[in-house]
Amino acid sequence: MTEFKRAFSLVWDHFTLVTPNKVQCALCSQRLSFNKNTSAMLRHLRSRHPSEAWYSNSTSGAHSSTSNSTSGVHSFSNSIISSAGVHSSFSGTTGLNSMFTNNAAAGHHIQVRTTRQEDLDDALVNMLVKDTQPFSVVEEEGFAAFVQKLDPSYNLPNKQALKKMVGSRCEFVNDNVVSQMVISDFVSLTSDMWTSIDKHSYISVTGHLVAENAQLSTFLLGISKLPENHKVIHIEEAKNQLVASWGLHSRVAAFVTENSENMVATVQKLGILQLPSFAHVLNLVIKRSMEATLELQDIRSQARAIVAFFKLNQNAEMRLAEVQGQLGRPEQKLIQEVDSRWNSSFSMLERIFDQRESVAAALSTLDTDIIPLGSADYEVIHQCLGVLGSFNQATAELASEKRVSASKVIPLVRMLKITLEKKHGAIIHPTATQLASNLQRELQTSCSMVETEPILALSALLDPRFKMLAFGNQGYAQEAVKLLTSECASLIRINPDKDNTLPPSTTGSTTPSPTSPQTSSWAMETASVSMATSPSKSHDGGLWEMFDSKVGETQSVQSSTADAAVEVQHYLSDPYLNRVENPMHYWEKHSKVYPHLFQLARKYLSVPASSVPCERIFTKAGDVFNKKRSCLSMKTIEQIMLLNKGLV
Repeated sequence: MTEFKRAFSLVWDHFTLVTPNKVQCALCSQRLSFNKNTSAMLRHLRSRHPSEAWYSNSTSGAHSSTSNSTSGVHSFSNSIISSAGVHSSFSGTTGLNSMFTNNAAAGHHIQVRTTRQEDLDDALVNMLVKDTQPFSVVEEEGFAAFVQKLDPSYNLPNKQALKKMVGSRCEFVNDNVVSQMVISDFVSLTSDMWTSIDKHSYISVTGHLVAENAQLSTFLLGISKLPENHKVIHIEEAKNQLVASWGLHSRVAAFVTENSENMVATVQKLGILQLPSFAHVLNLVIKRSMEATLELQDIRSQARAIVAFFKLNQNAEMRLAEVQGQLGRPEQKLIQEVDSRWNSSFSMLERIFDQRESVAAALSTLDTDIIPLGSADYEVIHQCLGVLGSFNQATAELASEKRVSASKVIPLVRMLKITLEKKHGAIIHPTATQLASNLQRELQTSCSMVETEPILALSALLDPRFKMLAFGNQGYAQEAVKLLTSECASLIRINPDKDNTLPPSTTGSTTPSPTSPQTSSWAMETASVSMATSPSKSHDGGLWEMFDSKVGETQSVQSSTADAAVEVQHYLSDPYLNRVENPMHYWEKHSKVYPHLFQLARKYLSVPASSVPCERIFTKAGDVFNKKRSCLSMKTIEQIMLLNKGLV
C-alpha cells in the first residue's frame, strides 16, 4: 500500500506506516489515523510544520486535461478552519492542483500532490456534512449512477470508509481548537437541552473564545445523551464530563444558560459562574407582559383560531390566495404563533393586520363559524405592535447575529427602557397603554440590576462602541471603572515587564485618577520614598524586616494601580467606535497600546449574550436525527455536528 501511494504523493517522505491504520510523522513523531489516503497527513504538514514546508499551487501536466473540472472545489478542511476563526496555511483550492514544498533542512524541493481520489473524497465528505446527508447515500443506486456519469474513474467509498474520514477530520478540527484554547486564557460556554425526533433528550455545550487574530470563535465541545428520566444529577454529570474532557474548569469566564432551576443548579455545582441567557430573559419579560394584558390575550386567541382555520383547510387557504390577488395584495400565508417564542406572536399579529382586508373577505365567502376580527380589534393590534416594535428589533438582533457579545446587554436594556418611556406618552388606546406599563414593570423586575453585574458591566466598558455611555446610572459606571482598574492593576502586578506603549508623558504620571482606589495616609507617605533609598533588606537583625516588606508591597500596589488607572483613563478618552463596527478590530489594532486591557477584553468580550449559538446546534441536529440515520452511534452524530458547526 505504501509503494502504491508513493506513485501519487511524496508526502510519504515525511511519514512512516507503523500499523495498517496508523502513520507517524518523521518531523514531530505524532501519530495519525490512516484511512487509505494521505489527506490527514497533508493537513498535518501544512498546519504543524509550515517552517519545514511551504506550499503553492501549480497544475500538474499529468492531469491538465481534466483540471478545469475541479478547479472550483474548495478544501474541506480549509472551509472548516476559516469559518471557525482559525487560520491555516492551506491552499485555496484542491482538485488537481499540485502543491510544492521546500524542505529547508534538506536543501531541496519536494513535490507533494494529492490524488484525484483524495480530492473527490474530500468533496464528498464536505457535501455529506454540510447538507447533513446520511452515509448510506453512497449506496443509493441513483447517486452512484450520477457519480459514475460525472467521473467513471472515481471509486465511490463505502459507509465505513466515510465514517473513518469524518473521524479523521474531527481529529484535525479538535487539534486546532485545542491550539486556540492554549493561546486564550479564558473560554466562555453556552449550553442547551433538546429532544430529538426519536424523543431522546440531549445536552450540548459550545465554547466561545477570542482567537489569536482577535476574532471571536465558536466551537462545539460535545453532545451528551441523557437518561430517559433525567434529573439534575444527570445534567450535572453530562456538563461536567464535557467541560472536564477539555480541561476548562479553571478557565471558564462564564457559563451562559437559560435561567431554569435545573440549568442554574448544575452550573453552580460545577463551581462556574452562571449567566442568564438574555434572549430567554427578554422572551419571558414580553410573554408575561402580553399575558397580563387581557384584551390583547383575547385578540391573540381569536387570531390563532383564524390562522389555524386557514392552515388546516386547503380550500380556505386557496380562497385567501385568490382574494389577495383580486385585492392586489401580496400573496402571503398567515403565520401561526409558537408558545416558546414571543416574536412568533408578533409575526402572527403583524401578518394578520397586513392582510386584514383579504382575511375578512375570504372568511365572508367560506362556510365557517370562525368570527373575524373587527376594526376595533385591528386598532388594538396596530397600537400594540407599535409598543412591541423595539422589542422585536432587539430579539431579531440577538437571533440574527452569529455571535452577540454580552457587552450589548446593558445598552440594549437601557435603549428598551428609553424607547418605552417615549412611546408610553404617545399611546392612545388603553390596551396598548396597559401593555407598555406591563413591559416597564417586567423589565424593571428582571433587568434592574444588569448594570451591577460585574461581567456585563466590564464587557460593556471594554466594548469601544459603548464604554461609559452604555450605563444609565453613572454611579454604576464609576463602579465599573474602579473594578476594571483593579483587574488591570492585578494583571500589571502579575506581568510587571509587559510593555506599555502609552505616551511617556502619561505613563510616567503618578497622579491618581478619580477612580483610583483610596489608600491610607501612611501608605501615601511611604509611596513617596524612592525605590533607590528604600531598604530592600533589613541589616538590623530583622527588627524592621516586616516594615520594609510592607513598604515594598505598598509601593508595588500603588505603582500598578496608578499605571492601571492611566491605561484605563487613556482608553476611555479614545473616540467611540461606530456601533456597526466590530469591536475586536479595535482591540486587534490597540493590543500593544493597551496590553492589559486587551487581555481583559479577550476574557469578557468572549462571553455571549445568550445561549442562541448552542440552540442553533439542535436546530441543525433535526436534519441529522432522521429515519435514515436511526442507527448512527452517539460518537458519529457528535462528529457530524462538530464538522457541520464548522461549515455553517
